[in-house]
Amino acid sequence: MATTSQTNRQLVNVFLAVFLVVMAVDVFVPASEANDGPKDKLNTVLVVTGLWQGPWRLYAPNVMKDNLRLRAEIVFADQAVATWDSPDWSKHSVLRKFIEVRHTNYFNAVLLAGREVAWDALCIYLARTVPHPEGKAVPVAGVRLLLRGATIPSPTDKPVPAGPYLEFDDWQVIWPRSPPS
Repeated sequence: MATTSQTNRQLVNVFLAVFLVVMAVDVFVPASEANDGPKDKLNTVLVVTGLWQGPWRLYAPNVMKDNLRLRAEIVFADQAVATWDSPDWSKHSVLRKFIEVRHTNYFNAVLLAGREVAWDALCIYLARTVPHPEGKAVPVAGVRLLLRGATIPSPTDKPVPAGPYLEFDDWQVIWPRSPPS
């Protein structure tokens, strides 16, 4: 006779197996046009359980609507300029994104409008860590943050245009920074 802990473990294993199948179907199986594919059957279950999120992927409730790029220009006292760019997450593997999820969340937060405190802290960090382009020991005179973006179409647009969405606007200065003290 199975003990309570063995029964609980078996229930957890069944739940995990079902959960992994749901994730695999949601991630790898495209929705069918005829509404009779495995993903469409899964959507019915997700509606009943309250997990359905429309055309967005199951585990992406806050999908970005803009493809944003952040750049910093670090100006040194001798007028040399070093450039730093935020990571282009579309070029990273899923494993690297998973490992660096905290970095992704940080840049998502930094890229929001009205984050002057975060921008200030990022400028101070970059002034401290980005080297002079010629390797000289010259103090930083200032840091500018620039931002540009490209709009990502809604998944309800039929058909959704092929990505990546790289029709960027021009760079705009979002934060001037005086020399760190």
